[in-house]
Amino acid sequence: MRVLNGMIVGFMVTAGSAQADMLGARIGVDYWQVQPKLSAGDRGKAGRLVLDDATELAWNGRFEHPLPLLPNIAVRYQHSDVSANAALTNSLVLAQKTFAAGTIASQHNSMKHIDLTGYYEVLDNPVLSLDLGLTARLLQSDVGLTTSSTAASRELSVVLPMVFVDAEIGLWGTDTHWFFTGNYSRYQSDQNYDWRSGIAWRFIDIAMFQAHLRAGWQHSQTNISNRDQLDFTAANDGGFIGIDVDF
Repeated sequence: MRVLNGMIVGFMVTAGSAQADMLGARIGVDYWQVQPKLSAGDRGKAGRLVLDDATELAWNGRFEHPLPLLPNIAVRYQHSDVSANAALTNSLVLAQKTFAAGTIASQHNSMKHIDLTGYYEVLDNPVLSLDLGLTARLLQSDVGLTTSSTAASRELSVVLPMVFVDAEIGLWGTDTHWFFTGNYSRYQSDQNYDWRSGIAWRFIDIAMFQAHLRAGWQHSQTNISNRDQLDFTAANDGGFIGIDVDF
């Protein structure tokens, strides 16, 4: 236990020494193409839904400070709203109502992530930067099915603690860098993670102000078992473009 405590304190001191030299903030927005895959239903009775692709916006912000030991703060809001009118791939039970495979149904899923992250700058130089931290994610989803004779829906709301990592590698002699941002958690049979990766190009660089264009790919995987009387598995993939502004 003493060794573990010493390792934790050592990490905090090392990370604290790499904190920003001054106050700083970043805001950004991504425009991304969602390619959804979803299975949902009452406990042990979930089935595959058929949903169309959609385009959505995701917002993010960061606040960095020079105070040692205190973490920097990052927030992110991401929302997807997908639907379709199609035949169900599998039979399933939702809100104690049974839907047979092949049933033509209006299918809908609204899902959002609200992330609050505390992180430390472990490395910060023009070639390589690395941030590590912990994220509290509020995951909310509303699944609904409607046929000519039956309608059913269930809502899911859960807070997920997740490990956070953010890395950038500068391409030497250019205004571009590769980036990777991810979150991960696993508890019993539940496994949840997401990542975004791509290339960013700095097109504005003046005193106290920088702007980057970003493009890449995003993947998220959500596996929730028996929460709010719902089994829920979702995978969202898609490319995105975005812009970040640093102050």
